[in-house]
Amino acid sequence: MNVREALKMGQKKLREAGVANPVLDSQLILSHVLGTDRLKLLVYDEIKLTKEQQECYGTLLAQRCQFVPIAYIIGRKEFYGLNFYVKKGVLIPRPETEFVVEEALKAASKISNPLIADLCSGSGAISVAIAVNSPKATVYATEISDIACEVARKNIFAHGVQDRVLLFQGDLWAPLEEREIRGLDIIVSNPPYIPSKDLKNLPNDVKNEPQLALDGGTDGLEFYRRIISRAHEFLKAGGSIILEIGWNQALEVKTLMEKEGFKDIQVVKDYAGFDRVVTGIFKF
Repeated sequence: MNVREALKMGQKKLREAGVANPVLDSQLILSHVLGTDRLKLLVYDEIKLTKEQQECYGTLLAQRCQFVPIAYIIGRKEFYGLNFYVKKGVLIPRPETEFVVEEALKAASKISNPLIADLCSGSGAISVAIAVNSPKATVYATEISDIACEVARKNIFAHGVQDRVLLFQGDLWAPLEEREIRGLDIIVSNPPYIPSKDLKNLPNDVKNEPQLALDGGTDGLEFYRRIISRAHEFLKAGGSIILEIGWNQALEVKTLMEKEGFKDIQVVKDYAGFDRVVTGIFKF
């Protein structure tokens, strides 16, 4: 079997299984198996696969047919122009989360040596992207999941920011409280925000991601309450909070922030035009 035949076979299997992007996914999987990029794959499509490569390709296609996310299959995901290691058990970074990074970098650009906390840091994508693009920033990343901490640690070292992204395992504020870390310039978070009752309605791919990183409690706002209610203890006066939200949560999150003394509250829309990020300034 050559590359062209393998791609044709893979696309057929994925299409029959109901996978949304059979052409792209078959190319990504075969590129991963052959250790090449997609362009070379398509240009040199007469290259023969070894028996081992065919078997590996078949195994990974079968996983994709079961809606295992492509990022888990190939072990990586691009985010903010950087490659991140991911594996089952950690939330896969998404393009819309790049808006959190954008807002954080805007805020950080006005501060000489910004101190930033990233709560629910997951794979470390937000923390690392900020640190790579803001060389004077120090980021305290907190994460409760063992697997996510393992993945984040690899990403932090892979991008050479281990001296400025300090990863602490624990629940939200607890690691910062234990270490008496205060006086932050910026707090960012992409917390779990899907209402518990809606988890069963998620796309098949997303159902393969960790529920711990998705379940936002009864109304989806549990983590926003826990973050916003204590943010003033850790922020400097004039410090910023930047939160990713679900498409229909802007009003509720804005209200929570207003009650806790945040001003200049702004809602940022994503590429699809949905409300995606809420920002605010803490003023005494």
